[in-house]
Amino acid sequence: MARNVVFDPTDREMFDAQRQRFDWSLLQNGNVYRYDTVFQLDSACTRLTDLGYLVHRVDAHSWTNVEDMHTAFAKTMSFPSYYGRNLDAFADVLSDVASFAYGSDPTSLGTVLAISGYDTLARIDRRTATAVLDIFSAQARLAALYAHPMLCLVESTVTDYAAVGGRPVSVGSVWDVQPDPPAPFHHGDLVEQVLQIYADEASASKYFAALNQALADTLAAHGRWQILNPVLASERVATLHAENRPEPPPTGTQLWEILIGLRGAGDHTVLGDQLVHALSKSGLHFDQLITKFYSAETKELKQALTYYPSLQNSDD
Repeated sequence: MARNVVFDPTDREMFDAQRQRFDWSLLQNGNVYRYDTVFQLDSACTRLTDLGYLVHRVDAHSWTNVEDMHTAFAKTMSFPSYYGRNLDAFADVLSDVASFAYGSDPTSLGTVLAISGYDTLARIDRRTATAVLDIFSAQARLAALYAHPMLCLVESTVTDYAAVGGRPVSVGSVWDVQPDPPAPFHHGDLVEQVLQIYADEASASKYFAALNQALADTLAAHGRWQILNPVLASERVATLHAENRPEPPPTGTQLWEILIGLRGAGDHTVLGDQLVHALSKSGLHFDQLITKFYSAETKELKQALTYYPSLQNSDD
């Protein structure tokens, strides 16, 4: 089967589209990259897999010596039984990977070696850790002659690897944002959302009336809730808010705050996203939504609950 070029500049329209792909963001500048976190490495691997790359994943966290590295590479990339388990042998078999003898697939778009926990190898033998990257870079240049893009991606916090293939080991492209960590709340806690809006007094009252209907289903799915009547923000808060706003507040309006209390179970981040979605769906615009959290059986919780008579008695 004949290989096609991965990026074809002779077809300008197609080439313009190809240059928008994730692999172009890496391959245009080199073949070896590092990522600071596992999330970033996983994200890159997912994008490359979706494009049609064959991705070999290796976890280096458990390695205790260089021999463990060679064992992992041989198993993951299907090296032959005669693999010599040294750096010269690694260069030899990687050249075979480049020419599709094993460890690669000519029907794929390219080949990726992704190593998490690479700091482990750097601590065991820094010279070997650098040499592996340099060898990969050299064989990836050879693979390019076969229209075979090859990438080595490592999760590593080491920032001073020596240059490989004449290029520094730079941080790889990151196109995805790591999700917020779980932020659970439970029935004994109180989650308070402070909704800030600019309005006149009449508009604030209408907003409040529509708000109860817009958020009822979302809040009820998590537990018991109460929405307090709009109150004007303090002069200090209003001044600070206006100063940090990209545009001046609308003429004839003031900053109002609407407090929303919830006692139930869920996740702060999920709840916040759900409320924003519900507000957007209902056409209720707001300036800011601030989350406050009061843990069960704390003085702060008891004080906060004085504002929410409907939530004071709990069966928790």
